[in-house]
Amino acid sequence: MQFNYPLGGHDLFLLVSFYGFLSFDTNNSAFSLKNRYVFENGTVEDIIALFNDVLSTLSYDKYPVDNESVLRALLQVYLLGRNLDVRIEQHNCKGRSDILVNFSKRRVVLELKYTVKTSEEQQKLKDAEQQIIEKNYGLENLQDRELLQIACVFNGDKDKRQITVYKKVDL
Repeated sequence: MQFNYPLGGHDLFLLVSFYGFLSFDTNNSAFSLKNRYVFENGTVEDIIALFNDVLSTLSYDKYPVDNESVLRALLQVYLLGRNLDVRIEQHNCKGRSDILVNFSKRRVVLELKYTVKTSEEQQKLKDAEQQIIEKNYGLENLQDRELLQIACVFNGDKDKRQITVYKKVDL
């Protein structure tokens, strides 16, 4: 199998994770065929619920999500496994969005933040939203696509380990 995707500094980790994703039971809600078009047609709530399902299937001992870059890498591997046009750290003239996924009629942009403190979630969410607005993430070469921008916060506390707060960003 040949990979033509730039995977960054976590190449081995991502490759191992990718093969692990391929071996999952497709009856699991995160990997079922009914979720095939969630990113292309679903709501923000659908997308976040799917990401949380994906993250909950991973062994926390083997793949601990202990910072934003690990979270981004795990979501990238899942999206690549779904054979989606996913861009990580997509540059524009003002900055880099964490995750950008292109479809013919829609573009989904996610700005991720990480915390282990519930008390920080709302501020991190505001930071992610402000970053999307200030840096105009996803607007480059948009053409006639719908733009769905999502600010989200993953809480890595051992009792949470999921995206706990999120918001659709309206420009």
